[in-house]
Amino acid sequence: MTNVETRQELLDVVWAIPSIFEGLNACDVDWSIYAPKCEPFWVSLSKKPELRIVYSACRGITLASEEGKPAVIFVPNRQLYSVMKLAQQAQLNAPLVLVVEDHPSLAPQILPREIASRAGLCVVEPCTASEVAYCAEAAAKLSASTNKPTVLIAHHGLLGGCSSVDRNDVQETKLPRQTAEAVSPIRLGRKFELNRQRSLPSPGEKISVGFITIGMSDNALKYLVSELQLLGRVPMLNLRLVHPIDKVPVERLLSRCRHVVVLEPRPGEIEREIIAIAQFMRREGGEVASIWGKEIPPVDPEHEPVQVPTDSLHPSVVARLTHHLLQDVRPSIAVTDCLVPLLPDLKILSTRRTSFGTRAALDLLREKAKEVMLRTCNNMTVVIDGEHISEGEGDVVFVETWGEHNFVADGADILRDASLRKETRILIVWKSGGPGTAIGALAGTISTSSGTNEANVVHASLDNIEELEVAIENAGNRKGISILLVQDGVEPQFDIEKLTEDALQIDHRGFRPQHAIVIPIEQMAAVRLAQLNSWDPRSGVLAMPLESTVSTRWLKPQYRRWRISLRPILERVEVTRTKPPVRVVAETEQRLAPPKPLHANASTWRVHIAGCRGDQPGVVGTVLMEAGRQMGYEICSQCNSAFVGAGRRAWSQILFTRKQTNRSYRPLVATIPWGEADVLLGWDREEVLRSLDPRGSLQVASSDRTHVLVNTDPLERQTSLKDSDGLPASIDIDTISKSCISSTAVLRSFASLARYRFHNERLGDLIQLGMAFQLGCIPVTVDAIDIAIEKVELQGYARSREAFDFGRRAALDPTAAWQPVKEEFKVNLNRLIKRSIRDFYALGKRGIAKSVIVKRSIRQVQQSLPGLSESKEGRQSMVDAVNAIRRCVLWGGEETANRFVNSICKLYSADRAETGRALTRAAILPLAESILIRDLMYLSDLARSTEILRRIRNRLNVRHSRGDVLKRRFLSRLRIRLWSWSLQADMRTSDWSSRIVSSVGLLVPSRWRGHRRDRAVRAMVLHAVEQAANEPTQYKVWVSRFEALNELALSGNIHTIAVEDLKKILQT
Repeated sequence: MTNVETRQELLDVVWAIPSIFEGLNACDVDWSIYAPKCEPFWVSLSKKPELRIVYSACRGITLASEEGKPAVIFVPNRQLYSVMKLAQQAQLNAPLVLVVEDHPSLAPQILPREIASRAGLCVVEPCTASEVAYCAEAAAKLSASTNKPTVLIAHHGLLGGCSSVDRNDVQETKLPRQTAEAVSPIRLGRKFELNRQRSLPSPGEKISVGFITIGMSDNALKYLVSELQLLGRVPMLNLRLVHPIDKVPVERLLSRCRHVVVLEPRPGEIEREIIAIAQFMRREGGEVASIWGKEIPPVDPEHEPVQVPTDSLHPSVVARLTHHLLQDVRPSIAVTDCLVPLLPDLKILSTRRTSFGTRAALDLLREKAKEVMLRTCNNMTVVIDGEHISEGEGDVVFVETWGEHNFVADGADILRDASLRKETRILIVWKSGGPGTAIGALAGTISTSSGTNEANVVHASLDNIEELEVAIENAGNRKGISILLVQDGVEPQFDIEKLTEDALQIDHRGFRPQHAIVIPIEQMAAVRLAQLNSWDPRSGVLAMPLESTVSTRWLKPQYRRWRISLRPILERVEVTRTKPPVRVVAETEQRLAPPKPLHANASTWRVHIAGCRGDQPGVVGTVLMEAGRQMGYEICSQCNSAFVGAGRRAWSQILFTRKQTNRSYRPLVATIPWGEADVLLGWDREEVLRSLDPRGSLQVASSDRTHVLVNTDPLERQTSLKDSDGLPASIDIDTISKSCISSTAVLRSFASLARYRFHNERLGDLIQLGMAFQLGCIPVTVDAIDIAIEKVELQGYARSREAFDFGRRAALDPTAAWQPVKEEFKVNLNRLIKRSIRDFYALGKRGIAKSVIVKRSIRQVQQSLPGLSESKEGRQSMVDAVNAIRRCVLWGGEETANRFVNSICKLYSADRAETGRALTRAAILPLAESILIRDLMYLSDLARSTEILRRIRNRLNVRHSRGDVLKRRFLSRLRIRLWSWSLQADMRTSDWSSRIVSSVGLLVPSRWRGHRRDRAVRAMVLHAVEQAANEPTQYKVWVSRFEALNELALSGNIHTIAVEDLKKILQT
């Protein structure tokens, strides 16, 4: 491709919703806008200051009728029935346009065109984003002419699409000449040329097949006919005025074809209207074509007709449904040879995650209610959302889970009915909004009016699960109705709006200003230095604030005993930043030269972006489209804005082509036909699998055309991938080799590189884009993409230039770029030894004495265990031994350290070199873990140690010179059990509590420390080491026993295993 300079300033990229207002403003400049705060309209409408938010679109119709001004109301799928019922009776003094969402795959039971037709409203449906302004203007004039609301159908694909338009080609439309007679909608539709006929046969001529297209199916069919070189041979009628249908062009097509296929998003919806016209023609004695819509004629006439799936608008799907019909038009073409062959199934599952939104929150609440009811409601019948969880002879407890919207609509009726029945019913309502939502006041008002005690309305948060459990338990023990209003926590888990806002703030700054992680104390106490991954979705992101709580309960007989315990359980570490954090990565010395585009001679270029940061088309999509605009390309885009993560949407597809003229015109479709993507930028690996899945609807890639760059890391809050057997899996070249050009495929951990370099994984998509650009996969110039990056940064995506340039340099030497990431968790033994000694030396007089003990013990181990350095596993065991010595000195001083060192040295002397010192390697970790009893004093000393603090600082990249501030908070749990009564108090403190405990611990004798079980485990392991050293003939037996103990030590179960189970392992 080359840069096209001619009339570049006339090319604009238009999206559906802004185009609606552009068309409406052509009729009147003062429009009232009403819309509920929900998808799919909210993202685009929230930026308009004149928007008036209404809870329901019905309220918008009422307000528009009262004002008497031109108005546009956006109607989501679920509100369609009530809106149409009210719109049918509305009395208007000004135009009113209803923009109705149509999402056939999510709501196949809702028929917006049929419902609007039955209400007697005019229905207009555009086919592409470039037609939306024209159709919106026509809809406004239809409403003004008929004094009724007009429906503008907005298919979900249309809302996610955009295209380039040349403003010089847009012609102004004029209203028909004003007369005393009312202008009929049919006449206006003809005036605006809403219905379009193409390639109609001459009178008396019969063509084998013709098509009637509705909405986006028109563009898919045009593209297919163009690719098969059948333009001018296939009759097509595109109905943009869906109701009332102009019968004249329909009758003309039905009389000149043998078969007519109705292609529409919801098969059968408009087909019924066409059949009615055909039946009228038959009654008049006319010859009418066979009509197909929900079914397509089979390839073999002896077979049953083929059922057409809902929302079959993809060009490749249309091609497979109609290829034999198009073959009849021109028998010489081999349509089936043009179709991409099916690929084998992927070994990794590509199902869409559903861990967000109201549905996921209700699933959690339902499981939590089930858990609490089964534990507390003895001998009672429990019914949760109609499912009988337990049966008993006592009372019946009904539990219902409700989303906010459904509860507002039906809550009053539910409470009124329940109050009449005098039953125990718990309504758990999920509040999807913030604290300012009115649902709490509404619930209180409803409960009061229904005779329910207002005290039965309880507010809870996911920040405190135990408080929620107590609220459910109390509600189960209370007679009557209880309402539990549950909302998301400070760190949102399910609320899509909160998740999006938090991600947007990070994008505006380019870094996370407050990064908090919660670390279990038990994880800190492990001898082996586990990778403290602050970005792990199970530990580093869901950092709920530590809350002080007190709870009491009565225990069941099997749990009654006397016990008092106090121990720290969690540590919350939070770093507050004022400047963007950066780690220095060695950059290549090669010159950053402009890349040579791989697709310079291609007529079109298509890219699929799997996983988009930000709203459609995403940051990467915005950069590419702006760069293409600077190049003068004609651009089309298709996006799927499904929420797949914090600030992430599903995918975007972009098409570049040279500016078309009347002589070079060919229909363009943004949706990528199967196997025709030139580049696949895979930021979200789950969306990558979905785009390659042979059973899916995307199937964008092919082995002879597609260049891929895939991020192999999980993103924030993502879980591990699973294969067909349910086992953990990862994306490798074997997974995608049949769907891409393997020789140029780039599979790298872009998220890890972004975390290491910028401490912000969200910049990884621009690192990926920079690498793709430098490899020649993006057909734009350096100047064009530089301008695009600057505009994106001005839109609020900080550090985009920095990340993009870093990606370009990483492409020159990927090994050097990723080397620091690979070595981040590696431990240098010599550096570890020096730090172990220096950490104690810096603690003062007492620390100097301990440093001498550490130094002497480590030297003894190095001299006595030289064989461990011969293997990789042995070197890891030596690292464990050094850590164990440091921890033993911290736990009990020289006595504890000598006990560990002497035991290991004695065992090593009985070990064998031919096995790689397998016995010693297997014994080091369980021996250390058993000696280091995790009592209150040890955990307090460890939490304050320099070792732990350094690991936290390094992992969070804390630098005081940059203004970073680190705060640590601890949560300690006090448990008191007195026969059948239990008290549990979780106390949030700073490090003063650990200081007090450490000081008091100096006075406690070592033999008193720990529980009886912990001391028994320590004695058994020490005795086992003694026996193994004295029984060389049982070498293999002891190796197997200590390997089992080593597995327990790695998992941490050695501190919880029963003494009897440990005896069985040592006697096996």
